[in-house]
Amino acid sequence: MKSRGLAFKLAVPLFGLVVLAGTVFLATSMIKSWWGLPFPFFKVQAEQPINFPHNLHTLQPRTVVDGPVGDPKTQISLEDALKIDPHTKAGSIVGAGIDCQFCHRLVADTEAASLPAVQQCYFCHQKVRSDAPEVTKILSAYENGDPLNWVRVHRLPDHVQFVHDSHIRFFSEQNKIAPSQVCSICHGDVSSMTIDHQVRTLKMGDCVDCHRSGYLGYLAQDAKTAIEQAVLNGTRKPPPTDCAACHY
Repeated sequence: MKSRGLAFKLAVPLFGLVVLAGTVFLATSMIKSWWGLPFPFFKVQAEQPINFPHNLHTLQPRTVVDGPVGDPKTQISLEDALKIDPHTKAGSIVGAGIDCQFCHRLVADTEAASLPAVQQCYFCHQKVRSDAPEVTKILSAYENGDPLNWVRVHRLPDHVQFVHDSHIRFFSEQNKIAPSQVCSICHGDVSSMTIDHQVRTLKMGDCVDCHRSGYLGYLAQDAKTAIEQAVLNGTRKPPPTDCAACHY
């Protein structure tokens, strides 16, 4: 009986610790979900109708070498190339060097970034890798007149407005910053992504921090210096921080 009583006395505080730990975990997760992503390992991505490898399309073209790499800007090892394209061979070219605007053509002119039509994909792939399994899906969709129903990855609440062209113009005009560099601020380095996924929280705190700092903490030093100088000269207004900038 004494042993049972002792076990009961030990079990009660242990149970309380478990409940307390669970409560703290849930509370922390709720706070992080409001301010950012719920868990460090959480990754927002979606299954798409076509397996579109961003890295294969956006990487600068490099020759695959089966041996020591001479110039890493123009060459890539076969081992690394196979991680990007499992069908590649030594002597072939990996990376198409396509800029974001080639597919997302309205990103610098409208609120939405826009997605490429099936015809645009077909225009390239009727000649390029037309026998690849994923490409045949594109060719079939075009020939049958079927749309490609891409699944949205980056989603904002209905009461939040994000205007792509304003952000592109703020960085790129007069500062010689390529639109693709601007895109990476929110979308991450898509040239390293096999599957597109969300890398920033897209919560209000994330946006406000960026606006308050003038975006400067998110840029390379040369771009940062150019924008700082433009703001000081009065040729560039600082980003807005009032509620109406995003909630209207």
